[in-house]
Amino acid sequence: MRAGTERAALLGAAAAVIGLALVVGCSAPVEGHPQENRAQAAEYAAEVTSSMAAASSSQKVADELAALEAECALFLTRAGDTIDSYNAFIDAANTDAADAGTKAAQAVGALRSAADRAEEARPALPSDLAGLFVDYAATYRDLASAVESGERGDYLNTLAGRGDELRDSIRAACPTS
Repeated sequence: MRAGTERAALLGAAAAVIGLALVVGCSAPVEGHPQENRAQAAEYAAEVTSSMAAASSSQKVADELAALEAECALFLTRAGDTIDSYNAFIDAANTDAADAGTKAAQAVGALRSAADRAEEARPALPSDLAGLFVDYAATYRDLASAVESGERGDYLNTLAGRGDELRDSIRAACPTS
């Protein structure tokens, strides 16, 4: 055991000498004059500016996407409400219900309101989605006019079918979170 202790003592002493040499070697003053590296400083400043611009741009894109997702969700909810109102009118008209006129007026109001809201949202939308919203608004205005004028049958079915196709196209074009 004594040989192991001597060996450990020698290793410890050697480590101390090496450590002391490093401390002494690193404690000597450095000759020269400090100078800034202007090229490196300019490069660093450009990288910082670029990084800040990229972060700002990323945030803007994220904010725009969130607004678009919210607009699409709102549109689809309102479209469902409009369809419910229109279907209530169709049910009343098909059964010659006493409140068919009231249901027709409610459907006309819902269809025109949906068209107005679609056109109001259009400026904030990407062009492909904005085009779908414009077509949707035009179709629902035509359907509202047809209901208001007393049209029945195939003409209403054609317009309502077109409205359904446009709603489905809008749903497919909208981003999902």
